[in-house]
Amino acid sequence: EEPLRLKAAQRMGESSEEKKDEEFKWPTTFNEFSDLMVKHLAPVEEVSPFKLGQIQILIKDLNADAGEAVAPYFAIGMVFFLMLFVAYFVLAVVSIIVDFDAMDAACAEDSWVWLYVLLAIVIPTSLGFVMGLVKTVLTMADLKKNVGWEIPPVFLALPGPLLYIVLAILGITLWSGITDECSEFYEGTHNLLFIIFKIQVVILSIAAVFGMITCLAQGSVFISQLTSGEKKDDDKSEDDDAVKSA
Repeated sequence: EEPLRLKAAQRMGESSEEKKDEEFKWPTTFNEFSDLMVKHLAPVEEVSPFKLGQIQILIKDLNADAGEAVAPYFAIGMVFFLMLFVAYFVLAVVSIIVDFDAMDAACAEDSWVWLYVLLAIVIPTSLGFVMGLVKTVLTMADLKKNVGWEIPPVFLALPGPLLYIVLAILGITLWSGITDECSEFYEGTHNLLFIIFKIQVVILSIAAVFGMITCLAQGSVFISQLTSGEKKDDDKSEDDDAVKSA
């Protein structure tokens, strides 16, 4: 009985190791490593306005070879932009704390500079953190493999650009409404806060444009996948009818 139990245990161990190998494949080339890096950094990148990972995944959905070819450049870009985002985030938090009295300034009633900087940090970062968790859970669940379907990427990518558009329009409106006197006041007493405010408006405006372009492209891919799936179902039903009639 003991030898039989040992053999059974060895077989179970081998089968579990085979399953692990099937679930995760170690990269053997730089392109595979970059592709894997982009895949796992994409959820972390949700806290950043610039989501290069989504663009690379979109390119890979359109053309697998092209997606793997550009993966190294996107991986380097993702790390670079994440480092820039961390630096910007730290400076923004410092400006909010150091220039806290700007909230009660006379110009704050019309310009909302301090409040806008706070909202532009808290809201997108919170949404990105939540969406990153959601994407991580969906990646671990692997719905397409276990269930047979998955949530279309366009639905997961849409909330960010919509938020960026709202914040960009609000920021442009506030920036254009700042008077020369208020501008001189902020530059003289709260220069760091004012610089962060301008950087946020520019970043969110660019992120909104690229985000919407990405969503439109993902939407077109989703529609093409639906139409191709319906065409396959029609062809399959026609083949079944032909077999039955024969």
